[in-house]
Amino acid sequence: MHAMNPLPVHRVSGLLLVFSLVSGGDAGAAPADAPLVSEACVEAVPAEPRLLVPELVHPPRRAIWNAPDGGGRNFVVPIVEMGAFHAIFWGTAKLLGKPYADISLETMRRNVADGWAWDEDAFATNALGHPYQGSLAYTAARSSGFGFWGSVPFTVASSVLWELFMESETPSTNDLITTSIGGVVLGEVLHRTALAILDEGEPTVARSVLSLLVEPVGGINRYLFGRRKNDFLPVQGNFLQLMAGLTSNVDNYNDIDGTRFDVPNKMEGHLGVEMVYGPPQLTTSDYDQPFDYFTLTARMGFSRDTLTVGFFSRGLLYGDRFEFRSISGLWGLMAGYDFANPNTLRVSTVSLGIGGVAQVPLTSQLTLDVTANMAGVPFGHGGGLTSPESARDYHFGPGAQSAFELGLVRRGVGRVGVSVRNYLISGAFLGEGVELITYATARAELLLADQHGVALEAFVANRAGEFGSVSDAIRQRATQIRLLWTVSKGTGFGTR
Repeated sequence: MHAMNPLPVHRVSGLLLVFSLVSGGDAGAAPADAPLVSEACVEAVPAEPRLLVPELVHPPRRAIWNAPDGGGRNFVVPIVEMGAFHAIFWGTAKLLGKPYADISLETMRRNVADGWAWDEDAFATNALGHPYQGSLAYTAARSSGFGFWGSVPFTVASSVLWELFMESETPSTNDLITTSIGGVVLGEVLHRTALAILDEGEPTVARSVLSLLVEPVGGINRYLFGRRKNDFLPVQGNFLQLMAGLTSNVDNYNDIDGTRFDVPNKMEGHLGVEMVYGPPQLTTSDYDQPFDYFTLTARMGFSRDTLTVGFFSRGLLYGDRFEFRSISGLWGLMAGYDFANPNTLRVSTVSLGIGGVAQVPLTSQLTLDVTANMAGVPFGHGGGLTSPESARDYHFGPGAQSAFELGLVRRGVGRVGVSVRNYLISGAFLGEGVELITYATARAELLLADQHGVALEAFVANRAGEFGSVSDAIRQRATQIRLLWTVSKGTGFGTR
């Protein structure tokens, strides 16, 4: 039930923000005794926009144990690392005196014989800690030469072994679901982001460090054993934007049992990153591998006494690009992992559904950008319980979710857009109730110079919670205004 001690959200979210610092621009070299170009046929080619990363260049190096790049799969490394993860997590819990770490042969026998149940652990443990633990097992296999589907069994096996043999409590069904599905989605996003950091430019110390922070296990494996065959991915025409600014909470309230009371408003700092990996308009990818396309949005709000985190990722499992007249895009089966913890308006889901993106050129410089996704939620966490009977203070169970984004982009000038995310989480697995949570954002952005710009956002989070009777209904809303400084890769915001 406990994958580890609940991870400090600020540490994980901080890493997730650093994870997406990706640069553009390839570099090549010509023989020293040959002219770089023929002066008679020089054609000016604009340099690809790039985010600047300190160019602390180091020469290419061999792995510690001289494993050749491009080697095949290694079964031993992920298995050994899986055991090491379990030993570290269990040993830490034992040193801290956690009751679930009191394991023995008897607890192992009982866990195998008695079967599985739903647990009631804290929100951060179940919704964030378990998926991150799953991502460690997944990236251990992924960086050892296994593909997407070949890495999935390691993730599932790691969760099963932990639940049966490394805890004294009854094995948790919800932990198995979130660790496996959330770990695979999160792990693939981190793996591809780390490789993009390494490959979209000259090798530098800064790139190596950032890649290691994004994917610690993969970074260590590449350093020790070299890059495996499946560790080389084609460079995509990725879009990346970094954000920093201020947030003002302008209208927060709770309506419990028909009685409304306001929540104090305050100013917060705000950091964020937006990434589109392999957009169909900027790449020639055939999308024949899972997550050849994915989107990532990560946000963090912070003040002296609060910290809120939002992490939303969605990747293409199976699909294809399409074209109709001047309209182009892609569609297919999407898998996702979302996590957000704004007080009791929090939500976390693993999802599977149908989605697509399309770009409609209105003029040579003006483009309409559309994204839509409808998904089922095999397991989700949502909202909050005001008087919990246990450590669990949220609803959890199956549900559904949707996402819709509409943007109008003028290349070199700016963009305006809206996005709406809806989550329906039932309490079917344990207790009564249902949560309907909506996050809506309106945004206007203006480019100022080079890759820099300024953005104004209005964000509204709304919650309708039911607890088995109308008298227990809760209505909550939070409204924020954000002023952000942005740095983007390119001036087209992912459009061609």
